[in-house]
Amino acid sequence: MNKTNKDALDKLQEQLARKFDITDETEKQILADDLEDCLAEVLDYCNRETLEGNMAKAVKDLFVIRSNQEGNEGEESRSEGGVTRNFETGMPKHLRTMLNKYRLGSVTSL
Repeated sequence: MNKTNKDALDKLQEQLARKFDITDETEKQILADDLEDCLAEVLDYCNRETLEGNMAKAVKDLFVIRSNQEGNEGEESRSEGGVTRNFETGMPKHLRTMLNKYRLGSVTSL
């Protein structure tokens, strides 16, 4: 992992540990692992190897969304007691919109 990404992940880990009051070392390691997964997903979506501009905010937002959806993996919708919940699959639309300006095109041959 390059220095730019490592520095961004360290900063995000510090912010999220403070936000969610994470002090236990095991929980901090889980946070770091989950942030790395979110970073990889954002970089893959943008076809980049390094965070640019405001992409770190998308990593942070994606982490929060994934944390809130934990335990609901694989569900697209659920109805309980007349209340229906719909879950977005893949990268949420508002994050894709935020990241579209950072996407790099790729050239392929036929």
